[in-house]
Amino acid sequence: MTQHHSLRLAELLTSRLCHDLVTPIGAINTGLELFQETSPDHLTETQEILNLILHSAQTASARVSFFRVAFGYSGGRVSLGEARQLLENYFMRSKLEFHWKEPFQKDLTLDGWGRLLLNAVLWISECAPRGGSLSISSPSEEKSALSLCLKADSIILHQGTVEALEGKSSPQDLTPRTVPCYLIHCLVKENNWKIIFHKSSSPAELILKIEGGE
Repeated sequence: MTQHHSLRLAELLTSRLCHDLVTPIGAINTGLELFQETSPDHLTETQEILNLILHSAQTASARVSFFRVAFGYSGGRVSLGEARQLLENYFMRSKLEFHWKEPFQKDLTLDGWGRLLLNAVLWISECAPRGGSLSISSPSEEKSALSLCLKADSIILHQGTVEALEGKSSPQDLTPRTVPCYLIHCLVKENNWKIIFHKSSSPAELILKIEGGE
């Protein structure tokens, strides 16, 4: 990757991070402004505002922690327990249900697997805007080091994200939506892994597998 391409990737990741943080941080600011304007006699309204501030602060904190690992240097050393906690916190108020299949064979502290897992889940979650059920496993009896299976009422694959995932997008064509998929592609390519994904319509299902890293 050239210096220009690296800069472009950094810019897009920063844009994505800021885009996802502006809503909860803005809500905190709005809540504080409303709190200042509320009379002490209106206890119900005051409690609702405090709940808004707390909810928004928790969301912002979860997103910062998630993106620090998913996009940052520390993502190469995250454990399975840490990855699970980051995902559960990030998607706490979403309609995505997680199912972790045990035993989990892959050591996520090696070769950036933790970062790969977080970005893979981030992409898959956006394919099911109405929520769904996501099973995550690392089976020893298969070649796949990671296997993710999404089941939902509706699954949407945006062409730009698929092209980025397959490495068919140039850095100039990337957007904040597609850049996590391009990061997945870069991690897979850098480590000589193999990525396979398949979508079916009846039932609506999306399967993503990463092979390699033995």
